[in-house]
Amino acid sequence: MAQGQDTAIDQAIRDYFREALDWGQEFADIFAPEAEVDVEDCIATLETRLALLRRRLAVRDFPSDVQSDATTLVGAIPPDTLTSRFQALQRAQTGLLRAKIEADRLLLARLHGDYAQTHIADPLFEGVEPSPDGTVPAALQVIPTVQAPSIPVAPPLHELAKNYEEVLATQNIKEKTLGDLRLSFDLARAVIDFDKPASLLDTNDMKSLRDLIGQIPAHYQKKPETRDLDPVAAVEAGKLLPKMGYETQKKRFDFFKRFVAWMVAEEYLPKVPGADIKLLVKKPPKGKPKRLPYSPEKLHQIFQTPIYTGRSSVARSGVKGDLLMKDGRYWVPVIALFAGMRSGEIIQLLKADIRSEEGIAYFDISKWEDEPEEEIKNLKTGSSYRRVPIHSAILNLGFLDYVADRPGGRLFPDLKLGSDGTYSQPWSKFWSNYGKTWKFRTPLHVFHSFRHNFVDALHDANVTDAIAMQLCGHSDDAAHWGYGKGASIARLKEEIEKVRYTGLDLSHATGFGWKS
Repeated sequence: MAQGQDTAIDQAIRDYFREALDWGQEFADIFAPEAEVDVEDCIATLETRLALLRRRLAVRDFPSDVQSDATTLVGAIPPDTLTSRFQALQRAQTGLLRAKIEADRLLLARLHGDYAQTHIADPLFEGVEPSPDGTVPAALQVIPTVQAPSIPVAPPLHELAKNYEEVLATQNIKEKTLGDLRLSFDLARAVIDFDKPASLLDTNDMKSLRDLIGQIPAHYQKKPETRDLDPVAAVEAGKLLPKMGYETQKKRFDFFKRFVAWMVAEEYLPKVPGADIKLLVKKPPKGKPKRLPYSPEKLHQIFQTPIYTGRSSVARSGVKGDLLMKDGRYWVPVIALFAGMRSGEIIQLLKADIRSEEGIAYFDISKWEDEPEEEIKNLKTGSSYRRVPIHSAILNLGFLDYVADRPGGRLFPDLKLGSDGTYSQPWSKFWSNYGKTWKFRTPLHVFHSFRHNFVDALHDANVTDAIAMQLCGHSDDAAHWGYGKGASIARLKEEIEKVRYTGLDLSHATGFGWKS
């Protein structure tokens, strides 16, 4: 099918070139000899235009008329022949620009009287002959005077991309965020020439990136069919594979758009090209859930897996065995379910974060800048700083004894930092694999589902919105909630104890030991 698409495009381009060839020959043979035609001016115009078009072809900076003609050309291809609109547009735009260049070169040779150079040199148009019944234009089509546009001097895109990444690094941006930026740059490099001046970035470049993002398979770097391919080749090889969802496509595109906005702010570009370009995928309708809470049946299923009934070994926690231990993998789901904390917030907890006030033990979810560098923590938002009383269900499992036995530092040193600089990355991978093994994972049931369970339990217990938001680390934009310190630890303890899960029994998991 791809070959049929390419054949149709190439034939249309060759027809386009034939028309340009006809006009050029007629102009050289019929109109150029006329006294009123300034041939020297035509030559100067052609030389300027030819140099400009070649430069544009080199950096894939297609003029607007070429983009328009390419869109029309691709639109005329039968739907059953068109396999990839993105690749078709790229091929059409390149071919049309080559046709303009070759036609101008041949006409220039004729006007110079250099007929040794009037044979077709571009292999795409080999064998194309002027139409035998070409019609002489009724009026002289004067070649418009073309002045080379004044292109502001700007560094190449690859240099500014490096500068932008360095700027973000100085702002203490998370490694995960920088990793997302690099992924967007990798996709952009596949369809945009990063060696060209930043000032030549245009709407066509943004469309090309948008189209690539819309057609490339999800997780293409991990799929056997596409992991060894460059992004453009991955699109062709992964045509039948699922594509990235709306949120992921938006994230990939937005990261590059932020880079472009930065270039505008730094005055390397006059404006953001293609600012109103829309993604190819539709935004999910409002109200469609991204995640669901675990059902009572799934919660029972989770807490009957080897982590809570006996595992084979420390490393093989997903295999049934006789080893009963309370490590990070044991505590993180329990804390998520009864404290509503995010995985990253739990895993990065320090022994010093377990505090007490008025006899009430609580999680102090904070980020102390005076801690050793390896213990500085990441929180999602400013409202994430909070105190969460420790639910009796967690205490009954011996959590404070576990804390007391820790020498200091991180509570769960067995859970390592990920390559993106977060603790949640390796944990999410572990939990996903664990859920697949024990059949409680679905696309809508992930680790974050515990947080949904917690919020639902607060609502079921008629806990006020203000208390619920304080416990969960959510913010309210209303000015009223920006005053004061919030509810007391005693009130928070009273409310969190209302969290209950029907039919959930953890008594079988109390007698475990733990590793120091």
